[in-house]
Amino acid sequence: MLSKQFSFRNDAVVATFAIIFYLTALKIEGLCRATNLSFTRKSLSPRLRGYQSRDWSWGSLMTLSFVSKARPHLSLFARKAITRTGISGILYGFNSFPVKYPRKSITTLPVSMSSSNEQHGTFANFLAYVQNTVSSHFEEGSASRSPCIQMIMGNEAGDADSIISALGLAHVNSMINSSQVSVPIISIPRADMSLRRDAVLILDLAGIDVTKLLFIDDDCVTSYLLTHDPSQEQKSITLVDHNRMRASLANLSSMVSEIVDHHEDENSHEHVTIDSGKRIVAFDNGFATVASTCTLVAERLFEAVDPTTKIDGGLGLALLGVILLDSVNMLPEAGKGTYRDEHAINSLLARTDWSTCANTFPSLVDSNTLEDIFPQGRTNAPDRKNLFDVLSNSKFDPNFWAQMSVTDCLRIDYKKFVVPGQSVVPSIGLSSVLLGMDNLLAKDNFTEELLAYVSSENVDLFGVLTLEFKDDRPQRELLIAGLKSEVVDSFANFLTKHHDAANLEVVERNVECFLTEAGKIDSTKFSIRVFCQGNSKGSRKQVAPILVAHASTISKL
Repeated sequence: MLSKQFSFRNDAVVATFAIIFYLTALKIEGLCRATNLSFTRKSLSPRLRGYQSRDWSWGSLMTLSFVSKARPHLSLFARKAITRTGISGILYGFNSFPVKYPRKSITTLPVSMSSSNEQHGTFANFLAYVQNTVSSHFEEGSASRSPCIQMIMGNEAGDADSIISALGLAHVNSMINSSQVSVPIISIPRADMSLRRDAVLILDLAGIDVTKLLFIDDDCVTSYLLTHDPSQEQKSITLVDHNRMRASLANLSSMVSEIVDHHEDENSHEHVTIDSGKRIVAFDNGFATVASTCTLVAERLFEAVDPTTKIDGGLGLALLGVILLDSVNMLPEAGKGTYRDEHAINSLLARTDWSTCANTFPSLVDSNTLEDIFPQGRTNAPDRKNLFDVLSNSKFDPNFWAQMSVTDCLRIDYKKFVVPGQSVVPSIGLSSVLLGMDNLLAKDNFTEELLAYVSSENVDLFGVLTLEFKDDRPQRELLIAGLKSEVVDSFANFLTKHHDAANLEVVERNVECFLTEAGKIDSTKFSIRVFCQGNSKGSRKQVAPILVAHASTISKL
C-alpha cells in the first residue's frame, strides 16, 4: 500500500511534466511540418534504444498513454515517443542529429549547451556519447543526413600523447564550436590498446571506458568516417601529434584541415597554413617547444573556458598525466619539459574540479595507490610526483617488457618516415622501446624477429631507439638495421663522423656476443649496427629529422 501511495505521488509529478512536454511536442511537430522535416521510426529507434526497456510504474505508463491518446491527430512519431519512452523520449526524440550529449535524464545531463564547461557534460559522457552516436548513425545508414564531422586522430604509433590529445581536443573543440561533431579516433587497432599501459591507466583513473572509444579498425571508422565521398557529408580531419598523414590513408590528405603537433614540420598538407591558425607545429630550431601535444590541447582549453570556470576532473587528470609523462615531470636531466609544459601542469592542478574524480571507480589500481596519488583525498589535487611515478612505472614496468616478444616490442611505438626527393633510401622506420639495449638483444630469436619485422614494414632503414633509467638518469642507445649493408654502413658513418649528427654523441659498440642468431642470417643481406648515445635528450623527435636529412642526400651508393 505504501509503495502504491509513493508511486501515485511520483505519477502526479510525471503527469504534470507529461502534459507540458505533450504541448511542447505539438509545437515542435508543427514547426517540423512547416519546415517539411519528417521523422521516421528508423531514424528514431537508435536514440530510443536505451529507453525501451526502462521500468516505468503502471501509473506513469497509464498517464502517459492517456496523454498520448488525448489528441487523435497527434502523429504516430509523437505518440510512440511518449508511450514508449516517457519524458526523456520527448526530450531525446525531437532532437535531430547531431546532438552533443545523450539526454538520458533531465536531471543528470544538460539539455542545452552554453559557455560553461560544466554544462557541456563530463569528459567521460562526451566520449561515450560520440561512440554511441557515430555507431548508431552508421548502423542506420543515414549518410545522406550526416552533419559536419571533424575527425581528430593521432599518429600511427598511438602512444599516450596521441591518444589523449585526440580525445581531449575533441572535447575542447566541442565546447568552442557546437555546429560540428568532433569525433576522436584512436589511431591503433582496438586489439593493440592493451599494450598502451600508461594510456589505459590514465583513462581508467579519469573514469573513461576504453571499450566506448572509436578505434581506427572499427567498422564504422573504416567504412564510414575514414572514407572520402564528396556526395555525402562534409568531413574533415585534424592531425594531432604528427603533421603528415600516414601512407595508408594518403588518399584522405585533402581532408586534413588542421594540424596540432610538436614534431618537425614535414611540410605536408600545404593547404593548411600557419596564417589560418590551423597549422600549429610547436617545433623550432631543431627542438620541440612543448614536450607534449597535450600541452597544446591544455592551452586551447584555457582559452576556451572562463578562468573562473572549473575544468572537468577527468579531462584535467588525463591531460595532466600525459604532460607529466612526456616532460618526465620536468626533470632537468631529461631536457624535455619547457616553460609552457610547466605552466600547463600548474594551471591544470589549480583550475581542475578534482571533486569529480571522486565519482570514478578505477579498476587498475588499488586503494593504497589511489591514496598515494591523492594524499589529500580524491576531492583535492593529486600529488604530481606520485601521479607521475605511478604512470611511469606502468609504462616502464620491466616485467611487462620482459614478457613481450621482440615483435611486440618493435611495434608498440613504431613510426614510418617518408624521405622527400629521389633518395635511394625512400623510407625509414623507427621504433621506440622502453627497455635497455642489452635486454632487448638478449630476447629469444631477436635477430630473426627483427628481420621479419623490417621485411614486413618494407622500409629501407630500420632503427630502434632504446631508453632506460639508471639512478633516475635516462640512458639511450640506438640500433640501425637494413636489408642492404651498404645503406646501414652509410648511416653508421654519418652518425659517428658527420657534424650534422654530432649533437647525438653516438659511439659504436660491439654486440656480437648478443646476436646469437646472427650465424643463421647472411650478414650481407641483413646488417645490424648498435651505438651508445651520449646525448640523453635526443629522442626520436630529434633523431628522425637527422636520419631523414641524411637519407635525402643519398642519390646512389
